[in-house]
Amino acid sequence: MSGEVLNPIPTFIASVIRTPEAERTKFETLDGVARWLVGPARREPSFAQVIDEYSWRLTAAGVSLLRVGVNTSTLHPQFVGATYHWWKDDGETRKIMIMHEVLDVVPYSDNPVLQARGEGKTIRRRLDVADAVLDFTVLHDLKARGATDYLIFPVESPFGFQAHVMTYVSDAPGGFRQAEIDVLTGFARDIALIADMRAQRQIAENVLSAYLGAQTGPRVLAGHIRRGQGERISAAIWSSDLRGFTAFSDHAPSERVIAVLNELFELQARAINARGGEILKFIGDGVLAIFPAATPQEAHDAARNAIAAARETLAAVAAREAAPDEPPMRLVVALHYGEVTYGNIGSADRVDFTVIGPAVNLVSRIEAVAKARDLSLIVSDDFASAHGYCSTLPSLGAFELRGLDKPHELFAPTP
Repeated sequence: MSGEVLNPIPTFIASVIRTPEAERTKFETLDGVARWLVGPARREPSFAQVIDEYSWRLTAAGVSLLRVGVNTSTLHPQFVGATYHWWKDDGETRKIMIMHEVLDVVPYSDNPVLQARGEGKTIRRRLDVADAVLDFTVLHDLKARGATDYLIFPVESPFGFQAHVMTYVSDAPGGFRQAEIDVLTGFARDIALIADMRAQRQIAENVLSAYLGAQTGPRVLAGHIRRGQGERISAAIWSSDLRGFTAFSDHAPSERVIAVLNELFELQARAINARGGEILKFIGDGVLAIFPAATPQEAHDAARNAIAAARETLAAVAAREAAPDEPPMRLVVALHYGEVTYGNIGSADRVDFTVIGPAVNLVSRIEAVAKARDLSLIVSDDFASAHGYCSTLPSLGAFELRGLDKPHELFAPTP
């Protein structure tokens, strides 16, 4: 993980804290900082705000700092961890998410965070001396910004997570005094405890959101985990499938199959998520998603969002360039609007948070009609009614669908 390297690396700025100058702590003691860390600090709204307040309190207590940094690891499919940087001259604290790709971009030899964590060592570099050792790229940038001393060290996680890494950068003539280093090292243990307390919740949110979805994950974390617990909701329902993927997967190397499948899932997820939908399941090479609606107006919006996401996805899949030895992939999207049960089903010790009901069965049936008719997009009469354009769509006629009591008229919008 990086965050120390200021060259372009795979990062994402998640939040920025800027405390107005009038609200910054002006008078503090090191004993006061210690008391704050074991009490009020743990009630701050976010860890970024903890670092921001901590840094201003240290400055008010007479420690001359240019920057304070904390690097933490996490469990997330996109990010290896986060770095929190407070800068005195900018007057702000940033939470920066570090993507897994950083390990491929920044060499170990130029990454003091990895070295501190991996080797469990403290690294200190005086920057204001004639024979300064500037063996990391970040040191050149810090020196140009007025830094005089650089200190980085690992801090053991009280709860058994991967060690956190703490960074202090001084701009005082002569750098850090040994007494200051001793105090800052002691404070780092309290910071690590707060980081762990926050990390446990964050990791749970990350994992649940990654595996269940951004809307369903928080529901489970809030306690909706009892088997049989669910609610009736109305939603536009999306069911999609790839044509030709089974034949492709029978002959292509498994690594290529996974790469292509991830690419095609990403095209769907991007369009669905951008319009308020949520993917509930990846089923083989298919996707089940919903666009929830609580009112008739929301039904109209959900249907419009679903059809827009379908058209965007179909266009993206059609524009995708397949490898020379691969067949082009074709996507089929079926859309229906109806009432579903949204909740937990399964065995006593293994449940699935999903949607069930006749509406889910119907969208699956009309997807089969689309495949039989070689269509890329098909919608039900209930979906067309919710959208409001029944009279303007090409009708395929009424269909008797297996397992359903009454026929449904189906429509084929232009992809």
